[in-house]
Amino acid sequence: MKKIAFTLCATFIALSTMAQGTLQERMQGNPKIDSLVSVVQALGGSAQVSYDYHGRLHKTVHITCRLMNDFQPTPPTGDPKKDAQNLKIDSIRKEQNERTNGIYNAVRNTCKSITDDATESYTWEYHRGGVDSVRYTIALGEYESGDTLKTWQRQREVLYDGAPEIITFRYDPMAGNNENPWIPKGLGFFSYEYTPDSVGRQMKELVPFNKAAYTSLLQPILKQQGIATRQFNVYCDTTYTFKEVKWNDNDDFVIHQKTLTPLQPKSETKGTVYTMHSRALADSVLSQLIQTTWAFLEDNPGICFRFMPHTTYGLRTMSELFENLDYRRALGFYHIYLHCIDDQEFNIVVVEGTGDMIVPMEWLILKSWKNGKVVYDKKRMKALTPKQARNSTSGHRFTQTRQYEPID
Repeated sequence: MKKIAFTLCATFIALSTMAQGTLQERMQGNPKIDSLVSVVQALGGSAQVSYDYHGRLHKTVHITCRLMNDFQPTPPTGDPKKDAQNLKIDSIRKEQNERTNGIYNAVRNTCKSITDDATESYTWEYHRGGVDSVRYTIALGEYESGDTLKTWQRQREVLYDGAPEIITFRYDPMAGNNENPWIPKGLGFFSYEYTPDSVGRQMKELVPFNKAAYTSLLQPILKQQGIATRQFNVYCDTTYTFKEVKWNDNDDFVIHQKTLTPLQPKSETKGTVYTMHSRALADSVLSQLIQTTWAFLEDNPGICFRFMPHTTYGLRTMSELFENLDYRRALGFYHIYLHCIDDQEFNIVVVEGTGDMIVPMEWLILKSWKNGKVVYDKKRMKALTPKQARNSTSGHRFTQTRQYEPID
């Protein structure tokens, strides 16, 4: 009898787990948001999708959109050569307007359609003389524990908290827009937050990140034919002083993340760079990394992570793919980044170490960095100069400062 009872109990647990679905299914959220992400990406926009866990599953989607001035073709000049050039520019500008306005309309229409299903929602729109302001705040669903929805309002701004799904969209006109055809007349910011569980695990119940198990799954993918590997090392201790960076300055580092207190007397960062020169290979490797990461997270419940399954590599910047979020082990870190140069070189960068995480701007050609003293990778320098390396990793920076010097 006990054996039968045990069997029935085990079967019930198994069925309950199956009913919950896979981790990816449990973190999917609203299918209308997934459709919006697909539309935005198809129109050439950027939709940042992030999954994380630190006691509770959490999904976020962030989209920035623009609304352009109405398209007006350039008047004829009478000069055939200039008119042909203007016609080409107008064609580019018209397509850009259609794409950017299409993203704005997709975001706004999605908010309108979801409002019908809302537990509670707030909408405010102002349109006058070509000037638009839009506010959407939407709460969807409720937790099993009952009414947990909280509302804050200040003038035209409303915020919700305590619901499984929360959507906000804020659009405002740009001040001083003079109907320049290349400058947007307004900017919009869309956010989607999905937290399916109202109560999460306590800190003591969380599981340590098993780096050895995860990296063992990644290595067969990253050692495929056509992938070159190199490393750079960074060391910093209290003898080195970081300069103070003001809001309009640019640092010498792509990444400088300080540890939680207490601050450590020394920091060590190791970067392993996997480089490909084939778009087909790079896309295949990225797809394999994403599938493998989902499988690892499924098989290792309870670890703290942030996962951003990008569909493309970061151009002139490092886009994060995976991060270990085990804050109890603040001295150690493990990240995976994506990077590309002009659709010709694709890099997967594994950054790990202890103390502060430091990645210098010139990591593309770096062999080592020790308290501001640099050793370059001579083989890599045949393809890139230090200035080109900085420009290829700095994102959208316009000035670059230096505070360290090469020793080789």
